[in-house]
Amino acid sequence: MKTNSQDVKARLCAIGESNVLSILLQKGWDALNINGTIKNFKSVDIICFKEDLNDWKPLTSFIQVKTSVGKNIPIGFKIEDCLNRDELEKKVLGPYVFVYVQIKNGVYEFRYFILSRSQFIDLANQSHEYYTKGYKRVKEINLDSVAGLNLHWLEGKSDNETLNHRAFNNPLNGISCENKWENIWLE
Repeated sequence: MKTNSQDVKARLCAIGESNVLSILLQKGWDALNINGTIKNFKSVDIICFKEDLNDWKPLTSFIQVKTSVGKNIPIGFKIEDCLNRDELEKKVLGPYVFVYVQIKNGVYEFRYFILSRSQFIDLANQSHEYYTKGYKRVKEINLDSVAGLNLHWLEGKSDNETLNHRAFNNPLNGISCENKWENIWLE
């Protein structure tokens, strides 16, 4: 199956959101995909609730889901937005769940990477500072380009220095966020 048509991409994103919703429900948390009621809500895909026994109201998390077959996963911002930490603080409402999909002989294999709101802001900001200022470039970068996060950064890995770029010290400090579902409850 080709994954470059808009219909196929939209279907893949819907599958990713549905899988995340299913996992949240299996964990005993109440969750609702708001894209079922509001077509592609800008900053939130899923609202999740967790009963807090110490309070009368449940904890609430506004989750953004990003699904990709590529190892550089688009994050819904421009590079320029990622360079402005204050802008990210305003626009990012909650945690991000990245769904990486591999399709082998028509069989879908999924990996889930969960970043708290603050982890996402740190990684988006610092990785794009690195991307724009840490490379030796001949051509300037178009700051209106779509920003993305590399799969290996979500795995907690950093980039070593090479002749073409300085080292990137991943703010996740070597800790993978794969299957870290509790991160949706952290700031």
